Amino acid sequence: MEESLIWQLLPETEKEDYLKFHRNSFREDIAHAEATASKFPRWSIISGYYAMHDVTKLFLAKEFGIKIVGQNTHGKTIQAITELINDPKLKSNIIFHLAKAKGIFFNAARLKEKTIPLLLKKGREERVKSQYYTQDFTSPASASAAKALYFLDTIVKPYIALMESLMKP
Repeated sequence: MEESLIWQLLPETEKEDYLKFHRNSFREDIAHAEATASKFPRWSIISGYYAMHDVTKLFLAKEFGIKIVGQNTHGKTIQAITELINDPKLKSNIIFHLAKAKGIFFNAARLKEKTIPLLLKKGREERVKSQYYTQDFTSPASASAAKALYFLDTIVKPYIALMESLMKP
């Protein structure tokens, strides 16, 4: 398999299991993120991001029949969603749903379909800051319950709601 390959078509024989796996994964991730926000905020942020990542992979599989392959799946998932949101029909649908949710997405009118990859990138950045040693964890800037809840309420949950609204039933 070529390393430059971002995605491949999802084999029909694998599709049902793949969709079920990612549907269950993102639901478990968000439940874990909510349950751990107060006691383990760092893990809440990590799980919140993984919920975003998994719902994106579910969306890509369900709507485009593809799966992300190879190494660096996080970067490739962002790259795939960035490329695929330019589909005119999807772009129109995204803008429609963002307009309905403009109270949540204050920059939605300006960013339009670019909101999706930007939120996913922001989620990844927050996960990296929480998961890896990148700052002094004795400082007040470290992961706190308030930061975890803010991340869940302003990035993770709105992103998941948007992605779910874009998926065909």
